[in-house]
Amino acid sequence: MLHNLNWLENEKIEEKPIAIAGREETIDFHLVTMFPVYNDMIQFGTDFHNFLDTNDINGLSDFIDKYINSSYKYVARFANGLQMDIEAVRNALLHPEISSGVVEGTNNSIKCVKRLGGSRMKIDFLCAKMVLRTANKKPLSA
Repeated sequence: MLHNLNWLENEKIEEKPIAIAGREETIDFHLVTMFPVYNDMIQFGTDFHNFLDTNDINGLSDFIDKYINSSYKYVARFANGLQMDIEAVRNALLHPEISSGVVEGTNNSIKCVKRLGGSRMKIDFLCAKMVLRTANKKPLSA
């Protein structure tokens, strides 16, 4: 059985038995008994991280092919979403050094200014505050 805590390592983690109703069972066994979907979701997460951690384009295609017709509708929907955005996902795997952090930071800054204004600011005032905020920032030292 694939253990949920060692998806990145190849070696097994020693499971300690727990006492349930007078029997000694592992936590994984108990979870599989209570939730039959448990092993499938662990395998799904492991497969996802395997191609994502290694930036493997072929692994992405294999992942989509394996899960696009899954009996679990949310898993199939996730794989279908990857298929629909395949070009963007491939580019993200091919160019891991490219980040949208600058855009996200600017978006966060705009939201903060809007919150401070209580959402009553007109667009001109919002633009002026953003320009002033940007102008007051110290440049990064080289």
